[in-house]
Amino acid sequence: MNRILPGPRAQNRVATAAWTMTFTCIAAVIFTIMLFPDRPLLRSISIGIGSGLLIGTPVLLWMLFGLETGLGRRLKRLPLLVYLAVNGVVMATLLIVGHLAAYYLIWPPQGAFLDDPSLPKSLLFSIALVVTVSVAIELRRLIGPGVFGAVLVGRYRYPRAERRVFLLLDIVGSTSLAERLGPERFLAFLDRWIHRLTEPLLVSGGRIYRYIGDEMILTWEWTPDAVSRALGFAADADAAVARDAETWRRDFGAVPEMRAALHAGPVIAGEIGDLKREITFLGDTLNTAARIADEARKHGGLVLASAEALDGVRLPPGLVRRDLGPTALRGKAEPVALAVIGR
Repeated sequence: MNRILPGPRAQNRVATAAWTMTFTCIAAVIFTIMLFPDRPLLRSISIGIGSGLLIGTPVLLWMLFGLETGLGRRLKRLPLLVYLAVNGVVMATLLIVGHLAAYYLIWPPQGAFLDDPSLPKSLLFSIALVVTVSVAIELRRLIGPGVFGAVLVGRYRYPRAERRVFLLLDIVGSTSLAERLGPERFLAFLDRWIHRLTEPLLVSGGRIYRYIGDEMILTWEWTPDAVSRALGFAADADAAVARDAETWRRDFGAVPEMRAALHAGPVIAGEIGDLKREITFLGDTLNTAARIADEARKHGGLVLASAEALDGVRLPPGLVRRDLGPTALRGKAEPVALAVIGR
């Protein structure tokens, strides 16, 4: 069954495509009604939906899936201006093809395609719509799928108290690895590592809060099973890397060995910044998680977690807990009870 159903990454793209096409069709219907106010309403709605599907689908498939093919990845490695120019030509071609299909399959007969008096307005509308959708998709990728909607509705415009789970994840021996590989190959190493963890993260419902060098800070909104899902992600991520061990050794001469620290508790969340705005989380919870991450260097296991976060948590199958007791952490006045989670 797992081979038949698409993975979480594909499901995420399909969901994005569905919402985007819904928005595109609604916009196309409104544009059609405004362009031809005397046309029967149901006729305009059907033409708008059909046109939105025929014109928008090829462009959307290219943006969401075509750019992830081998050709698309090579295109994205080009200098930015070259990439924008080539990508613009591709999308313009797709727009013209979509308009031709809509004109001859859906729109009422009005003579030759290029003689249609409504063509300039239709093309300008389509270009504006494509630019809007492109910007929205890129912003969603930059901000993160779990945060984009919250930003749009202004959820974090003012500080708000939340309870969250944080997992700090980095690579053991990254400094020596970076020296051996060099900056460019080490960046490729990190990029592949992050890509490999995408599906386990989507499965667990977690979100990427921030990248700091070779460290990822991941977060889960608080639910009774959030800690269990975060631990499940750590186990799945470790297994995902291990499955590709031979490929890692062949390409980089090393397999990523991950170190993780987990803590949960209250934070204050809100938007900060002017030239560059971002959502930030503040509070002792994240500070304590960082101190646990420092302590994790001294211990083995999959995750070093606070006993407080693990209170009442059912561990995912295959994981066991070993309590370390109260432990002095740098910068903390009182010891923090810790536990190692391992296989």
